[in-house]
Amino acid sequence: MVSDTARNRAQMILLGAITLAAIVVGLTVVVNSHFVTQNGAVSEVAPQIDEAQEFEYESRKGSRSLVLRLNHRHRNLTAADLGALIDRNMTVYSGLMAESYASSRGEYVNVTYNNASSQFGMRVVQAADGNVTSDAGQGEWIVGRPGERRNLGWFTMNVNVEETSERPTWINVTNATGHSVNVSINRTTAGTGINLGVSSNVSHAGNASTLCDPSRDRVLLDVFEGSTFTGDCAFNGTRSIAPPYRVDVSGGKQLVAKYELVYNETLVSTYYRPCTATGPPQPMDQPCRTPAVWNANVTTEFGGSQLDYTNEYNITVYREAR
Repeated sequence: MVSDTARNRAQMILLGAITLAAIVVGLTVVVNSHFVTQNGAVSEVAPQIDEAQEFEYESRKGSRSLVLRLNHRHRNLTAADLGALIDRNMTVYSGLMAESYASSRGEYVNVTYNNASSQFGMRVVQAADGNVTSDAGQGEWIVGRPGERRNLGWFTMNVNVEETSERPTWINVTNATGHSVNVSINRTTAGTGINLGVSSNVSHAGNASTLCDPSRDRVLLDVFEGSTFTGDCAFNGTRSIAPPYRVDVSGGKQLVAKYELVYNETLVSTYYRPCTATGPPQPMDQPCRTPAVWNANVTTEFGGSQLDYTNEYNITVYREAR
């Protein structure tokens, strides 16, 4: 026979078990709800992180392309004029990106060009066909001054093959350690028809020669990389040696071309004037120097429902030699 005391003890144990089970179930619901909430927040943020990374990539690529094009679009601009031009165009570019992100994703984006924090270099340009001489007609001259060496990020030459002599012109590039790249350019009948002969001698690597087939009597040389823009010939460019460089010309009266170089710093020369010099405008078939943005400082902003940030970048406009 079960006593009243034993019966009471059993009822208490049963009641305690039921209460404990209720507590465990309650805690399970709370914990599961917590993890579901946290995972939901992460899953909402993750897509915006990807979109922000995409925006950063596109904005930096677009900003570099924009500044590069504007650097080479005009010849007679001061640094202040060029900075104002880039700022206006960057504002338009930023507005177009903002419209695209707002309409398709409901996010705010902005790109701002900071001219005061950007680094300027110097562009040397001859904008029309002419002999590759100084503005005084010297065929032997230095693109800069004898004591100046600078890093070089751009050196293109658009050669008029028909007007160029069969006698070679030499573009001589030397660095501070005594290494050099000497590129000779001349018209030739070697191969089929009339071609542009390019030979390059690297002081520590030997000689190389190639024939470049003209298109409409012209060949566009990338002297920096050592190639043509059609890709039909290659040679040793200035990148074959380490910077900084000094560039000088020998036999410039034999070559007819228009060309551009961009240095990473301001370059002073007695062989040509600034493009914006007072007095009569510099003839288009003679060289002059004008500012170019080497590193563009930009601020990017991104705003979404789950993510907001601001970044500042120095975008290298030109591929530097190292």
